[in-house]
Amino acid sequence: MKRREYGINLDDGVALSTDEEFRLLYVPCNPETTAHLQGWFADDAQESLMLGGQIGSGKTTLLKEVSRSLIDTHVITVSFDTDPIEALEGGFCMILFGRILQACLNVGVQADGCGIILSDFPSINADSWHSFADKTTSWPSNLQEAGRLRNVCSVMGENVGIVHKACGWLLDRLKEITSREPIIIAEGIDKFNPGSSEYFSLKDTLTFLGKRKTLFEINAIHFFQEQDFRLGIQKFFIGGIGKEMLVEMLKKRLGSYAPVYQNAFSSIIDYSGGNARQALRLLNAYYFRRTQGKNDHTAAIDLARHQVSKDILPYGRFPADVFTVVKRDGYIEGSLLTDPQTMTGANDAVYYNWLFMQDEPKPATPTQWPSIINPLIDEAIKLKADTPRTPEEEAALKWAQDQEISPLDLNLPVDNNGEPAWDKFWEEIESSSFSGRDALNILGLIEAIGAGLFGVERQDRIIIIYQDRKNLEAVRDFLVGEANTYAYFPCEEITIEGGKDREPVVELLTRLADRDPNRIYSVELYGKWTDAQLRDLDHRRDIFDNLQMLWWIQQDDLKRSLRFWPQLRQFFRIYSLEDELWRGITMEEIQADIDFLKDISDESDPEGVRRLSSVLAYLKESGGKS
Repeated sequence: MKRREYGINLDDGVALSTDEEFRLLYVPCNPETTAHLQGWFADDAQESLMLGGQIGSGKTTLLKEVSRSLIDTHVITVSFDTDPIEALEGGFCMILFGRILQACLNVGVQADGCGIILSDFPSINADSWHSFADKTTSWPSNLQEAGRLRNVCSVMGENVGIVHKACGWLLDRLKEITSREPIIIAEGIDKFNPGSSEYFSLKDTLTFLGKRKTLFEINAIHFFQEQDFRLGIQKFFIGGIGKEMLVEMLKKRLGSYAPVYQNAFSSIIDYSGGNARQALRLLNAYYFRRTQGKNDHTAAIDLARHQVSKDILPYGRFPADVFTVVKRDGYIEGSLLTDPQTMTGANDAVYYNWLFMQDEPKPATPTQWPSIINPLIDEAIKLKADTPRTPEEEAALKWAQDQEISPLDLNLPVDNNGEPAWDKFWEEIESSSFSGRDALNILGLIEAIGAGLFGVERQDRIIIIYQDRKNLEAVRDFLVGEANTYAYFPCEEITIEGGKDREPVVELLTRLADRDPNRIYSVELYGKWTDAQLRDLDHRRDIFDNLQMLWWIQQDDLKRSLRFWPQLRQFFRIYSLEDELWRGITMEEIQADIDFLKDISDESDPEGVRRLSSVLAYLKESGGKS
């Protein structure tokens, strides 16, 4: 995305990628790990390794910082999260073979003799290996092409051993030609929860790659699935970021305006739990509340905490036993993540960022991973109901209660015996996600999302919850129309239906084939999406990271979807619409905006005019204010 040279560069924690972004915003939070990785890439004798951390820990940015300097090194990058046409064994095999084949063809290695021939895959009608490589590594432009690629996946899925053998043959030929050990970066493994069927389909490919020189980008919980990669595999862990580095990160994001907001740094860092993305989301929300919301410091901090916790945390039932032990001991025992009796709950705690693993175990206690409860949850936990609060906490709590904004500031409910009432606690946490307090009318929605939607220096991704579908089209037209009063923002409307025998994710991604960062993508999700379809959408998170998107979803559908979207929720903010949707909007104001757009536009029928005219007609029909 476009970045300001000296001004403020806020987003919700998108990984850095361009030279400009690294120059302006990069903070070397893990210099020792960076040096180790650079040495690993340079040394052909090195074997595979795992680079792991939790969601938002900064591992993708670190990996991009190291790999972007490898100009003369033959690196094969395979994105297992975003690139396969399907999250099944055949889909993973096809993208792996296609990427290795591309790298070989680029240096003159021929594929004939690898054990696979073009006639094995008649559906895609490839007349050469170059054509085969292009087709199997490019996203289809329509559902018909997707179907032909699935036929290739089906053949490969039935012959996994042969495909892996062919990949090994090609890698050996590549090594002979280049006189270097080929390096594979297996991106996106971190998007797959070990308990999911998609991860099970990926395991054989992980085992194959573990025998080559492969860097696996994983979540911290995959450290405890070592046998799926290679026993004894080398591990680099990205834990919590220190306070000094987080301060530097916040300063770089605020640029020359950092001194104005530095009194918030301490609170933002404390509530971040050492997690880079959580810190950036808190900074983003705080800055909005201070500037556009005109709140004072205390209110802005509390509202920022509420917004971020609402977006990314409330879901499900945190395992009470793990919660209690980590709260008491300050670490999570590694055996909890492997014992069949406890692994599901413990894995969820780490995978969903309910707790943050701060560092690797000390040599004296090799199974104890220093950990803390995510501070945005921890604020709600007072294991003793009579725990005294500081004057500052009392002031913040009183303000929150007066504003009725957040049950996260209440004491932990206790039962008749004075013990934590975990079920009641999670009911309060869960209800905070969709409380009426968070509902916005159209002016409030514009105020909340305008900084991203109406600006060219950032791309925001917004989920808007609605109850009555009749409001959807009018609200969408209004938002897009108003955006065009700031700058030209064409809108592409996409409607995607999920359900059995449908292909909603493939359909969505074919519509996003020509990515335009200056376009607003308005995506309506409806229908009975299957669990697999919801997980598949979650895996594709990084495809959306530099797009401006408005997603529309019915409230009950979103409640069901969120538990399948731990990754996706990290890049989206969630807002709901209230019943008095058009309160504060007059038809005269809309007509004035229409007239303004007509005056400044050279087009005969500007998009903004068309959108706002539809809103005007809607208000007239529904009896809106004049």
